[in-house]
Amino acid sequence: MGENMRDISFATFNLYNLQVPGGITYDSNKPTIPDTEAGLAEYRRKIEWTAAQLVRLDAEVIGFQELWSRQALIDAFEAAGLIDQYDLVARDAPGRGRPQVALAVRKDRKGDSQLLPGASWQSKFPENYKFEKVRETEGAQEEVTITLSEFSRPVLQAQIQAEGRSPKPPVVTVYVAHLKSKGPARVSFAQPRPEILNDYPNIAKGTLSHVRRVIEAGALRAILDEVMVSEDKDALSPVVVLGDLNDGTLSITNELISDQPSYRVIEKSTAGLSSNKGLYSAERLQQLRSMRHVYYTYIFKNKLESLDHILVSEEFYDHSRKRHWSFREMEVFNDHVGRSEDKAEGAGDHGVVRACFDWNPMPKEIKTV
Repeated sequence: MGENMRDISFATFNLYNLQVPGGITYDSNKPTIPDTEAGLAEYRRKIEWTAAQLVRLDAEVIGFQELWSRQALIDAFEAAGLIDQYDLVARDAPGRGRPQVALAVRKDRKGDSQLLPGASWQSKFPENYKFEKVRETEGAQEEVTITLSEFSRPVLQAQIQAEGRSPKPPVVTVYVAHLKSKGPARVSFAQPRPEILNDYPNIAKGTLSHVRRVIEAGALRAILDEVMVSEDKDALSPVVVLGDLNDGTLSITNELISDQPSYRVIEKSTAGLSSNKGLYSAERLQQLRSMRHVYYTYIFKNKLESLDHILVSEEFYDHSRKRHWSFREMEVFNDHVGRSEDKAEGAGDHGVVRACFDWNPMPKEIKTV
């Protein structure tokens, strides 16, 4: 959508359990949309609404969550008239209760044809990311063991590259994630039942959700650490994380993922000059130049929440000496979220977020130290 072919925009889009009629999502017996005439009409409305959002977004790179059927995503792009303009990295859910993330990349932003075919889903945590008999030395001073070893929804990784030869833009590694929700965990009550489920079932299920989301956030950070450059001050490693992270920008989980880089807010400050492993929130970048804060992507019990995020590395941060793109704007399309009685049929339950960046490398002649 940018004037320069090197300009790029990213979006994150929770599809609200996009599944073909007759397909199963979380319920083992009842399809979300039945394979009936009424169900087919409901599916068409959902596809039409999803397609309209794709056209409205007009983004080069879109990360999706809550996809159950690859064909359903194809149907949405066909309805939008965009199927020939994007490469889709998507797959069917492997079973009940296991929604997938997906990615769409505009064809002129995929660069080398070998990049997107190398896209992959990672379900396992990094091999050495284990909490085995870790003993604290302050406070409780207890031994901690956590046996979680997989993401509840696998993380998708792909590489993209905008067009342009002089200079050629660097390859960008994109991650699409959907961390464990804040809702109560679904647990087995089979015998022998753990005592906590007898005495504190609701507390146990809520606590499990939070524990898993924090552990998943740390695992994603561990993956990012492996690809984000830290030793060579001049090396580039552009990274973007797109997703429904199921927590707010300043939450513990998102601060783990972002590694809390410094933002420059004073002219003479050197904050943000270098942050080799940090990720900047598009929400925060927009706040720093906005007169008001209206960022929400979800409403739960009348609480406005920001669950859907776009995080970018220093190559996209205005004040970094490694800057290659500068932040233009972020938009949240959330009119369909909430209690509105005239909510469009087929609409999702999350706001859709888009952030745009202009190709604008830091000039070498500007003193940055």
